[in-house]
Amino acid sequence: MDVLVTQKLLDILMISITLSSIVMAAIQKCKCLPFIKKEWHIFFLNLILSFGIGIPFVYSFYEKDLVISIWISLFSFIGAPGIYKFLKSQNIINYTPKSMNDDSIKVDKDNYIDR
Repeated sequence: MDVLVTQKLLDILMISITLSSIVMAAIQKCKCLPFIKKEWHIFFLNLILSFGIGIPFVYSFYEKDLVISIWISLFSFIGAPGIYKFLKSQNIINYTPKSMNDDSIKVDKDNYIDR
């Protein structure tokens, strides 16, 4: 088993977990943009941010070579949506982008003030 999981692979996975959290937060911030409305927009945004943030992030903080930074970005591309879906399924985050909401304000019955 130690042959399959090397220290280099563990390093790559640990760095990609950190990067996935950063990319997930950046994607959620970018979902507020008015032109991000469909799933394929989010897919390409994830792809661009994973590699656009990932490669400079790895070069800056970990000083790995280009091939390793591409692998880390690829794992981050795969992992960022997974982290978001896991957190959403656990009701840890309840985020709906402003661009996908209508302009009305919704008040829950629990928060309704009767006068």
